[in-house]
Amino acid sequence: MIEPLLFLWPSFLVAVCLVGIHAYFGIQVLARKVIFVDLALAQIAALGATVAFMLGHPAQSAATYGYSLAFTLLAAVLLAFTRAWGTRVPQEALIGVIYVVAAAAAILLIDRAPQGAEHLKQILTGNILTSGLNEIAVIVPLYAAVGLLHWLLRRRMTGTGALIWEFVFYASFGVVVTSSVAIAGVLLVFSFLIIPAAIGVMFASTLARQLAIGWIVGTFTSAAGLAASFNFDLPTGAAMVCAFGVALAVAGLLYPFLRGNRQNALRVATATARWTVTTILAAAALQLAAAPRADQPLIDLIEVAVPSLRTLYFTRAEHATFVDASEYAERYRREAEQLNEVERRNRTQGVAFDDFFVARISSFLKSYGEMRKGEQFVMGEVRARARERIRWSVSLGLLALALLFAPVSWRRLWTRTSSCPAWRDRRRQNPVFARQCSRR
Repeated sequence: MIEPLLFLWPSFLVAVCLVGIHAYFGIQVLARKVIFVDLALAQIAALGATVAFMLGHPAQSAATYGYSLAFTLLAAVLLAFTRAWGTRVPQEALIGVIYVVAAAAAILLIDRAPQGAEHLKQILTGNILTSGLNEIAVIVPLYAAVGLLHWLLRRRMTGTGALIWEFVFYASFGVVVTSSVAIAGVLLVFSFLIIPAAIGVMFASTLARQLAIGWIVGTFTSAAGLAASFNFDLPTGAAMVCAFGVALAVAGLLYPFLRGNRQNALRVATATARWTVTTILAAAALQLAAAPRADQPLIDLIEVAVPSLRTLYFTRAEHATFVDASEYAERYRREAEQLNEVERRNRTQGVAFDDFFVARISSFLKSYGEMRKGEQFVMGEVRARARERIRWSVSLGLLALALLFAPVSWRRLWTRTSSCPAWRDRRRQNPVFARQCSRR
């Protein structure tokens, strides 16, 4: 437990610093209704870093940072002087144009680079896991200076100073984004900016409370993303972005219960959940009846959770064949994974492979892959034949479950139907039908 904490602690401190400054800028961005300005400036900074990369500068060098900052400040000047366009052309349109042009230009440059794919991945997801105290020593004074500048100038720049304030806002924002993209990447920087600020604005009306909520949510979400990345061996930037997405979804689900009518929210949530289950069950029933040999996502998911469910519709021979093929497929997967682990371990230790050894490993991996696909084909064929045999009974059962989950009062529906004039006329014309209905 102590070792993971010591390993993740520096990255967590960097994430806290990024949340601190980006939550403030995110609230300002939401108030200005220029949601994607961060993506545009981050992509411009990434374009500057790509230009430096193509000129031979290392990714983390001062020259690369200078190129990124210069490109970002140029974009900040453009955004500041086009604020007046909002009366005729929304500024968000210009922001979108800046983003797509910068992304396209970066792709054109990367296409000629021998390691362009790795550079693009670095730009998008960053490498916050390798950041630490050295980055903190740089960004803390920088972010503190930006925060102090905004505190001194934000309320004083009015009237003729509005244009100056626009430039100061976008320029300082560009400085922050340039520093952040080099550490965390474009996607994670956007998550730091928008999601904590959006949750703060959702639950509070004053700037102080919005910042407090944004900082708390951003801190705990960053910790959860880093922990998930470490425990499940996931890419850190992508894991943290997904964690922020989950945090926003949870906040959206909790908002009606915390800030609205709880009873109405509970009723709507229950009805939505029941309609969702009804739709899934009905769609699965129709798909099984129409195409029993096709993939059945719901049934496959249930069988993964409860493998013994297959014994209900497999014959004894089918079950034995399926289990045998599954064991062989898992065996081939483990053999391939062991070969990959040997190759990866030797490569990290600097052991050189000759051409014969590399060709032999490739041949084994290809053979294991083909044999595993063969066993998976056998499993799929056995399962498809069994499902084709029981498709009508299972489809009717799923439809019955869908009707049970549907948020419809069948007694009320019967009452309304029986009170219809056409229904009453039918009852009067058919005495037997009328007696049956009266018994019900």
